[in-house]
Amino acid sequence: MKVGDTLVLSVPIGPVRSLASDAAELCTQALGGEAATVLEIGKKDWVKLELQRDGYQGWADSKQWQAAAPSSGASLVLQSASSSWRRSDDALLQLPAGCLVHCNADGQWALNGTEISPVGDVSSALSVFDDPVSAAQQFLGAPYLWGGKSVFGIDCSGLVQVTWALMGRSVPRDASMQALEGQDVAYGDQKAGDLAFFQNAEGRVIHVGILLAADCILHAAGEVRMDAFGEKGILREGDVTHASHSIRRW
Repeated sequence: MKVGDTLVLSVPIGPVRSLASDAAELCTQALGGEAATVLEIGKKDWVKLELQRDGYQGWADSKQWQAAAPSSGASLVLQSASSSWRRSDDALLQLPAGCLVHCNADGQWALNGTEISPVGDVSSALSVFDDPVSAAQQFLGAPYLWGGKSVFGIDCSGLVQVTWALMGRSVPRDASMQALEGQDVAYGDQKAGDLAFFQNAEGRVIHVGILLAADCILHAAGEVRMDAFGEKGILREGDVTHASHSIRRW
């Protein structure tokens, strides 16, 4: 392995951390089949990577990453929140939505060159969403995890990023960067599928959610949940929990 090499995540979910330590902050996650470029070789098994999907950088355990394997046939993004796959060594993998798998002309499946096979009907795992509301709602009840990007743990901007990835669109990782995308929507003109952003006391964007309707929002706060949405922000039992910043339409 050397600087500039392309590596592919060969496990279902891989942590990407702020420093080369298992105790360091989880800044994001990579999903199975995701590619990254090597920026720096650290001590022991640590390597600094730049994720090719969104340009996010951080440190990862190189044991979870392998050189990119040659592939043929179709490359497919898994759509269902989680699906079960049997690896060639008989390990049972739970692959989350957003993982990239390959299927060749003979119907053989692989995760970065390693043979896998679906457990049960694969059609539901591959049925592509055509709207963000349907894609996002399958994460309802997923626990909150700072830096998370799967149904096993997800944060607010991760929910947005994965939702749009399921529809084939690459978007920034952080809420503050997502707030710069698309067109501004005036309050009163919002509709299902719009994104609502929220700010702290200094006016900095710190939270994002997906509108399920003009007055209802899906967001990750403790868990992925539904709450009321109004002009002042997110409402829970009559109290404003997150102050409005803007509404954007992608």
